[in-house]
Amino acid sequence: MARNRYGWEKRAKEIARKQKSDEKMKKRQNRAADDPEGETEEVAEVQEEVTIEE
Repeated sequence: MARNRYGWEKRAKEIARKQKSDEKMKKRQNRAADDPEGETEEVAEVQEEVTIEE
């Protein structure tokens, strides 16, 4: 007799989704830790461009 594996497949997808999400979060945290001033420099450049255009 065939078994319904829907529950197991659903659980496997949930685990895979969570794992992928965790990996993305770790990558983002590593990027933020490596370049904490990168965002402030970009903002300063954009502000300079705006003042130059005006």
